[in-house]
Amino acid sequence: MKPLLLPLRTLILFYFISLTLLLIHCSSDDKKKVEICNNGIDDDGDGFIDCADFDCNESPFCAVEICDNGIDDDGDGFTDCEDFDCNDFPGCD
Repeated sequence: MKPLLLPLRTLILFYFISLTLLLIHCSSDDKKKVEICNNGIDDDGDGFIDCADFDCNESPFCAVEICDNGIDDDGDGFTDCEDFDCNDFPGCD
């Protein structure tokens, strides 16, 4: 019975060490953090907040009105020169 005890202890120790290493790896901060584009926080820690972050270029929260294309680009209900974002655009008096 004693010869079986050593392999069993070794197996249990191996299992415990493996589980510990797995838990340490899964709880590390190496995971990629995602920028939330409308909360005023630098979520991904790259020094850029919301629409100033390159990760938010395609976000609907960061849409920019193009003032001469006939489309409501930023989705606020106003198109081109009717949009307040175009007040300083040449041709929108």
